[in-house]
Amino acid sequence: MKHGEQKAPLGPEPWGVMAVLSVIGFLLIGGMLTSLSVYMSVMQPHFRWSEAEMGAGPVALLLGMSAGNLVVGPAMRAIGVRGLFAFGAGMAVCGWIAAGFAGALPSFMAAMVLAGLGVGMATIVPGIAVISQSFHQHRGLAIALFIGGCALASATMPMISGRLIEALGWRATFWTIGAAAGLICAGLVHVLPRTLCETCGGDGAEEPGLTREQALRKPGYWLLAIVLTISQLSLNAILFNLIAYLQHSGFDQADAVKIYSITNFMSLPGLVIGGLASDRISARILLPVILALQAAGTLALLGVGGETLWQGRVAIALFVMIWGSVAGLPAQAGSMLLTEMIGQRAYAAMLGIIFTINGFVGALAPVAVGWAYEASRGYALPVFCLGLLTLLASFAALFCRNEQCAPAVAAPAN
Repeated sequence: MKHGEQKAPLGPEPWGVMAVLSVIGFLLIGGMLTSLSVYMSVMQPHFRWSEAEMGAGPVALLLGMSAGNLVVGPAMRAIGVRGLFAFGAGMAVCGWIAAGFAGALPSFMAAMVLAGLGVGMATIVPGIAVISQSFHQHRGLAIALFIGGCALASATMPMISGRLIEALGWRATFWTIGAAAGLICAGLVHVLPRTLCETCGGDGAEEPGLTREQALRKPGYWLLAIVLTISQLSLNAILFNLIAYLQHSGFDQADAVKIYSITNFMSLPGLVIGGLASDRISARILLPVILALQAAGTLALLGVGGETLWQGRVAIALFVMIWGSVAGLPAQAGSMLLTEMIGQRAYAAMLGIIFTINGFVGALAPVAVGWAYEASRGYALPVFCLGLLTLLASFAALFCRNEQCAPAVAAPAN
């Protein structure tokens, strides 16, 4: 071993940690969060839920996930990285299995809250925090590949869930996916470091950047939170209503699920390109561009219900290529921008607050779109409003400035 390589024995290799986190995210995000729309399309006629009631399940899952995001920082300090992921994955699995026993909307929502809590505590926020601390080079690519694993799950797991529902029924599919995720995650969490110290090679006290109190006083931090919240609201609205929207536009369920999965798959090349770019270009430049493309892709959906066949095909193609390619990038670019703005000292806690805010607001999206659909008798109005809001967020992102002005020893780490 050469001089200066003393950090290697302290914990697992960063790329190995990233791979494990990606598999856990694949199972929990893909098998639960992004597959829920497939379950709901079958459960709605079974329980005779209205459009607004159908959005209650996703809302409960997203609210639980947002609450889980909020406790990531304190929980990681209290029980460590390995303990946090083990507890979160176990909670998600219990909630998903419980959903298979649901007999009415309230019990189903309770199961989704439990699953959401676990998903929030064992996927995106803690995963990005661990990767951000572990990588000093290629950080943007590593975060992009991690989110890309979740995007790959979003492309494949809905189709797998759909096939399982056809073969086993929706209740047995809840149990099967939950049991499989539990067994795999139970084996994987032992590979993770016990604490962040094992990945960063220190105790975190000397990490440069702002303290939590300093970051909370910065207008740029709150502007970034608003921008990412608007983006997440729009993403959730499309994500959880796309299958229903396509079915109302004349597609059968199989074709709608296929388009949904292809759209999610398109985020993989987008994430790789975005990850490579973010290691070379400031996220302050990339984030507004990404949000503008998200807005354009959202507005492309307005052409799906066109009178001519070619118009609908062009609209679907534009949506899949544009929206799909950037769907995973706001979280990646926003996380990178937060690092530029506040540094690493309070990064996990501040990232958790942002994801909690946009999670709670974004959780309203499925029900809000359902209400808007019933009020306007169509999807055109909510889709137009979502596209316009995202465009405004793109403009606002131009003013998210670097707030990191405190030296590393200005105050105790939070």
